[in-house]
Parts: sequence; structure tokens; C-alpha cells
Amino acid sequence: MAKEKIIDISFFNPKREKVQAEAKAAKIIIILWAIATFLTPLIIAITGGPDGTQSFLCKIKFIGFPFHYWLVAQGSTIGYVVLCWLFVKLWNKYVKGE
Repeated sequence: MAKEKIIDISFFNPKREKVQAEAKAAKIIIILWAIATFLTPLIIAITGGPDGTQSFLCKIKFIGFPFHYWLVAQGSTIGYVVLCWLFVKLWNKYVKGE
């Protein structure tokens, strides 16, 4: 009976050079994703008045909509598309070496 080959895969501590490059690209994108996802609503909440008044981002109009609405609804979508593009660029740089 053949001996089973043990596969050691770790996202946080990869051993092989190619996997290290893949993990580096993924880590950069995950950090940027977290910033885009959680920082935008946090900024809107923080900029509100201490007495519960609206943020100045809610009062500014952009293309006829309140800026905070556009920032979350459209800006985050555009940001995620940019993250996809950036991931491809990072993958080509770190993994493929282009």
C-alpha cells in the first residue's frame, strides 16, 4: 500500500515561494477590502454631530443624491471593481513575475 502524501497548506505561513506570492497578493486585497467595506460607513457615522445630527456628508448633494448614499451605493461598487483590477495586477506582479 502506498504511503499517503501529507499536504501542508497554510495561508498565514506558506512554505513554497509561489504560495507565498499568492498569499501576499491576497493579503493586500483583503486589507484594502476591509478598509473599503468598514471604513466608509464608520466615517459617515463619526462625522455626525454629537447630538445625533446628520453628518455633513448627508447634506452634500452629488448627482442629485445625498453624498453618503452615493458613496456607499455607487462608490463602494466602483471600489470593489477597482479591487478586482488591482488583484489581477498584483497577481501578475507577484505570482507570474510580469
